[in-house]
Amino acid sequence: MSETPETNESPATGAPEFNPDAPQNDLEAALVAGQQDPEKAGEVIATFLNSEIFFLSSEEVTEESKDVAPLVLQNPDGEPRIAVFSDLRRVPEQYIETAPFGVKVTGAAVVQNLNGAGLVLNAGHQIGFEIPAEGVEAIRQDFRPVTPEEDA
Repeated sequence: MSETPETNESPATGAPEFNPDAPQNDLEAALVAGQQDPEKAGEVIATFLNSEIFFLSSEEVTEESKDVAPLVLQNPDGEPRIAVFSDLRRVPEQYIETAPFGVKVTGAAVVQNLNGAGLVLNAGHQIGFEIPAEGVEAIRQDFRPVTPEEDA
């Protein structure tokens, strides 16, 4: 379940070289499009919720793990943000030293389980975003699955 970010290894033979300024997946492509057109904000959030992302943990996470402690950063105002990444190659080296395990989850799982903290996707990189705790709560309300009763 956990993966180790490998930022210092050279790419496998035949694999394209990592270009940090280029989108690496559908989520990053949606982010770039959303940065150029603010009207696509809803699409960006929907893509985030449906995408596989990674959070970092100081301990390996297995199916039996009951408590998980993701890497928490603070923004300049001192507010907590859970660090998540769209690609493990975007993890800065200093984070790997603290939390060497990348755990694959969906964006929706992060939003559903995050209380009292915001999140930052690809911290420190231009292909990313930051959402305060209130924004996470709003996403949880606005993008939640429709119940059968509401659908009727």
